[in-house]
Amino acid sequence: MLFDSDLRTLLAGARRIAIVGAKDNPGSPVEHVGRYLINAGFEVMPVHPVRRQAWGIPTVHSILELPERGFAPDIVCLFRAAQYCSDHAREVLNLPVLPKIFWMQEGIRSPEAGALMASAGVAVVEDRCLQTVHAAMFDDRTQTFSCRRCGKCCEGRGGIIIGPRDLVRLCAHFRLPPEEVLERYAEYIGGKPTLRCGSDGFCMFFKAGEGCGIHPARPAVCRAWPFFRGNLVDAVSFEMAREDCPGISRTATHAEFAHEGFRYLEEYRLRAHDTASEGRAVIVDEDELPAI
Repeated sequence: MLFDSDLRTLLAGARRIAIVGAKDNPGSPVEHVGRYLINAGFEVMPVHPVRRQAWGIPTVHSILELPERGFAPDIVCLFRAAQYCSDHAREVLNLPVLPKIFWMQEGIRSPEAGALMASAGVAVVEDRCLQTVHAAMFDDRTQTFSCRRCGKCCEGRGGIIIGPRDLVRLCAHFRLPPEEVLERYAEYIGGKPTLRCGSDGFCMFFKAGEGCGIHPARPAVCRAWPFFRGNLVDAVSFEMAREDCPGISRTATHAEFAHEGFRYLEEYRLRAHDTASEGRAVIVDEDELPAI
């Protein structure tokens, strides 16, 4: 297991990051992460088999081309589906200098790739966002929340509303039409479709020790926690959430939390507006926030 103290040390010593699956399409997760890392001072090399550039940087077509560019990455960060990660791990093993970390982004797990890297002495990170982890450890402006993956936010019936945008992602994930997705996985509460719970009271896709089974396609309310409307606009709700969620900073003020949360909802396009079809938790206006 890679403890956060060890991960912090590795990140502090890292300077060069190869991003596999790089693209700078506006609003895409990899675009956000890439720009964050560049702004944080890292030297980034985009890797993509077709694209010629990302973030104004010429790409290489594969990990194996990195040495030709004189680029020895400290971190290889993958935005690739899990089934491709083991092949990328084998490519990494052919580099003249191995990276410090083989990083699989949120929603990506590959035991085979992890085993290949670990056997070569390379630290492995699975299913975590490099931007989120780095910001929580090093960016003084982003200290109000760092997910501990405890699953507390996955417990309780009726809270995970499936909005129109969520349904599109779920249909693509399951490769099913909307009617079948809703029939299999949703129940209607308060007139809105919500993900069903299992007999243990948790979301049907949550498994203790494993996490979310549909993490890449999870609804907006899952992506937004703990930056829910109630926690952003009401100090009492914020304090109750902080008591229950170990990832919320014990030292942040409500105003700091609220304004960071609103920025997060905006940046990741999670903020909603339609009260008839979307979750109230992600519907909030900036003028409702407490003054700093």
